[in-house]
Parts: sequence; structure tokens; C-alpha cells
Amino acid sequence: MPSLTVAGPAGALHIVDHPATGAPTAAGAGPSREALPVVLVHGMVGHAGFWEAPLAHVAGRRRAVAIDLRGHGASEPPPDADYTPAACAVDVLAVLDALDLPRVALVGHSYGTLVALAAAAAHPQRVARLVLADPPRDFTQLPAEVQAQQFPPYLAALAADGWRDVARAMFSEALGGSTPATQEVVLARLAATPHDRLLGMTRSLLQFESVGALDRYLAAPGARAHAIIAPSNAWPQSLHALRPALTAVVLPETSHWLMLDAPAAFAAELEAWLDAA
Repeated sequence: MPSLTVAGPAGALHIVDHPATGAPTAAGAGPSREALPVVLVHGMVGHAGFWEAPLAHVAGRRRAVAIDLRGHGASEPPPDADYTPAACAVDVLAVLDALDLPRVALVGHSYGTLVALAAAAAHPQRVARLVLADPPRDFTQLPAEVQAQQFPPYLAALAADGWRDVARAMFSEALGGSTPATQEVVLARLAATPHDRLLGMTRSLLQFESVGALDRYLAAPGARAHAIIAPSNAWPQSLHALRPALTAVVLPETSHWLMLDAPAAFAAELEAWLDAA
């Protein structure tokens, strides 16, 4: 896959860039040079390669760019260890500027959905379409007493010496329903992820107000958002449950890493919604 490095505000950012070739898109949609470019943001412990199937699916039909988040893949870690969605969203906007992409379809998976939401809420004019691939629950919507009882002990355990066991248990639960290949890829990436990245992102995950960010984005004229979710994403705090304006489709027999479990089905659903939107 063609790749390059662009300057980010906190270090070099690696991206994979598939240009459009001018081949036709869906029937009646016009040539791919006129189709909306798509930018893909992976989740915690991931990298741009997690999007290999969607990139291959849209190659030649529309420009497609996958970003390695700061400190992931081949992108440099930030000197201040800031992995918050807001900081990562600034990186996404830096990539759009470097590639001269004024308006895109922005796709995020897992923690990458928080990054995409932060970018879309801050700059809705840059995000024509927003796709959330199995977004986490909005944990800020849990009762305050539940947050006070559960979050501090969990974060303390994740900060302690046995943090890798805690993290593996968390990821193993999210891998329920996955293929053996997906389990191997995700757990290998988890084992290679430094402590500060995992802890920083987990803290942000529990603090990020996803519903508020989604509301700010959807308030912009012409904004459209869609979720592609796994069957397990059925919590009262799931975004599509909290905000029916977020349309959603379930990919059966998939885990949280649905684009790895069912790459063809995920890519087809993504492209179908982008073409229809």
C-alpha cells in the first residue's frame, strides 16, 4: 500500500494513501475523482493496516487514507504522552490539511470513533459524513455512583504492575465472537503496546462525552452519521440507543473488531452507505 509521512503537531504521522483513479463509483454516482474521499482512524492498539480490506474495496473508486494514530504503527509518540481524543483529532486535521482534503467522510473504529467525533464536533465543515465502527458506550452516561465505584479501582489496576493481565482480560471480553485470526492479530498488538498509551487512552475513553460530541456534529447543516456495529453493542449507553438520529446496522457474527472478522461485509456496508449518502 502506498504510504508516506506528514508532519503532525506532536510528531511525524504515518499514513496510507490510496488515490482515486477516475474509475466509476456506484451506478450513477459519477467518477471516483468526484466521490467523497474517505479517511479511516483505527482504535486502541491498532494501526492503519487494520483497514486493509476497506482500503482495497474502495481503491480506485474514491481516495482513501488510513492514519496511524500518534504513538501507533509508524507514527511518532507525542513528547507529552497526550493521547486524548482532542489531541488525536488535531492530528487528523493536520493530515487533512497536508493532503489538501477540505471535506471528507471520516471513519473511526473503537477509540478511533472518539477521535472522529472530536474532529467532527470541532470542525463539522470538514466532515461531510461520519461513520462510527462499533463505537464504545458513552461511559459518562452511567450513573455517577456506578462511575465512582467502578472506574477508580479499574484504572488503579491498569496502572499497577499487573496491568498487562488487566488489559488482556478487557480485550479478551471484547474479542468475544471473533475469528482466531482476529484474536491473534489484536492480542499481538496489545502485547506490543506501551503502558502509557493504553493507560492514557483508557482514561480518556471513560471521560469522553460521546453524545455531546455527536450532538454538536449533527447540529451542523448537512451532517450525516452512521454506525456499523457488532451484535454485542447493545448497551443502554450505546450511541445509537441514545441518539436514534445515528442510523446503525449490525454485522452478525462479529466481535468488536468487525472489520477484521468480516472484512468484505464491513467494506461493502461502508461503501454502500457512502454511495447512498
